[in-house]
Amino acid sequence: MEAMLMKSQLRWCGHVRRMEDCRLPKAVLYSELSRGKRNRGGQYLRYKDVLKRHLVACGISPDSWEELAEMRPEWRNSVHKGLENFEKSRLQALDVKRHSRKTRPKPSYNYTYNRMGQLYCAQCDRVFKTKFGLASHIRAHNRV
Repeated sequence: MEAMLMKSQLRWCGHVRRMEDCRLPKAVLYSELSRGKRNRGGQYLRYKDVLKRHLVACGISPDSWEELAEMRPEWRNSVHKGLENFEKSRLQALDVKRHSRKTRPKPSYNYTYNRMGQLYCAQCDRVFKTKFGLASHIRAHNRV
């Protein structure tokens, strides 16, 4: 799905780049605000920000994409090859992540009981009704 969205955006941007300067989509893509400022904190991503991320992910230089987009066959070819490489690397990363998760040793828990026969955490003395709850709690301790 991500590759399909990237393909659509990159092909559209190439199309807009080749448009005449008087067309509205090109004017909007290349426009900037004349005044005003953005609020503090994390900002919403602009269309240009996402485009730059997609260009980098496809191995296309963000500085020279406009010259490449002027030549339609070369642009389509570079987008197609870039998306193939992106998809291959994405699938490889998922395989590596899955392999590391599958080869990780299974955790073993020492269940501790108090005098009344209840499960409890040895670190913080919290009482649990089920072994599953205690195991989840111990994992939370290990994350911190």
